Amino acid sequence: MQMPAILCRSVLAALALTPVLPALGGQASQPPSPRTAHIMRSTLLDRIYGGWVGMLIGGLEGLPHEFKYNEQPRSTLPDFTWLAKGAWSDDDNDFEWTHLYYMDQAGVLKLPYPRVVEIWRANMNQGIWVANLRARQLMDEGVTPPETGSLARNPHAGYNLSGQFCVESYGMIAPGMPQVAADLGLHYARIAVSGEPLQATQFWTSLISLLAFQEAPLAEVIAQASGALDPRSALAEVVTEALAAWRAYPNDWKKARAELDTRWRVDRGWNGNSTPVNGAMVLLALLYGGGQFHLTLQHAMALGHDADCNAATAGAALGYRLGFRHLAAQPQFRLPDRYVNKTRPSLPTECRVSEQAETLLRLAERVILDHGGRRLERDGELTFEVRLQEPRTVAPLTDPAPDP
Repeated sequence: MQMPAILCRSVLAALALTPVLPALGGQASQPPSPRTAHIMRSTLLDRIYGGWVGMLIGGLEGLPHEFKYNEQPRSTLPDFTWLAKGAWSDDDNDFEWTHLYYMDQAGVLKLPYPRVVEIWRANMNQGIWVANLRARQLMDEGVTPPETGSLARNPHAGYNLSGQFCVESYGMIAPGMPQVAADLGLHYARIAVSGEPLQATQFWTSLISLLAFQEAPLAEVIAQASGALDPRSALAEVVTEALAAWRAYPNDWKKARAELDTRWRVDRGWNGNSTPVNGAMVLLALLYGGGQFHLTLQHAMALGHDADCNAATAGAALGYRLGFRHLAAQPQFRLPDRYVNKTRPSLPTECRVSEQAETLLRLAERVILDHGGRRLERDGELTFEVRLQEPRTVAPLTDPAPDP
């Protein structure tokens, strides 16, 4: 496959992630220096491009499996073509793409909610369901976010998967800064959800953010990312139980699935469109996929429930970790550099996927610089110095909801 020119120019340099540790010495009363790390622009573009492509492939190739396997998983792992005919707009990608497009146009990371209403009124009129649909209806009634995502006004706000599948890109544009990633994700998730789904927002954005620099085994990064969760949340339990089930049944993903599905859907009463049930499926896909992109998405699709959204999230996380060059080198890779917009009329009707990645990169640079980072040159390469963060619960559960 011929790589797009935009990538050929930018990713030929070797990956370089150089942590800079706090200086030793000094007076004990002085606060520790912030931890920083360096990442070349070309490397960050490669990760963002990989994450975005992974999300597109997972979400769109997962559509045939959406809500097909609920009581039981699929009997075998499915195959798929890696979007051989190109990518197109779908709610697994176009909510984020709409926000990112206008963030880039305005040079603003958090679009003001009145502006969000204008954007949604112009664009969110097809391909929209459940909590997002109710939020859109409320906007026509004069309600502005975050009230459009309040439990009092939106009956789907307390469980809906929008808190997971509409936020992955905010982790991509905040490399190594999980608190910033969570805060950005929360701003946009609150348009449609509140309560428990916001815990999913914090977890998935934090996990993806960490994967920009964290090369530890994926199970360890998942455990680290759980620091973004309120310990009282359902998803905090899900993370612990998914890791335990994977360790208990390392060669039997169906047994692990049965255990988690019984606990969260059957016994605890969360539905198949909820963040705890689907979060469990994504975690199992990542763990049983063993760091292999194709195998991970196969598991995400076969595990069932909201399988397209789950494959999108798994693909975003693993694609961000592996990078586009790794995905493009796989024998299954077919995706042409083409994205067709069928749903959001104010956006271009067609663009290159590589252009979308560049848009995210511009936003990532703004995030880095706005949060204490620097742009510099190292060995002739444009490089970003990032002020690293540990995951933290940005939005605690104010009143943990009982099981449905």
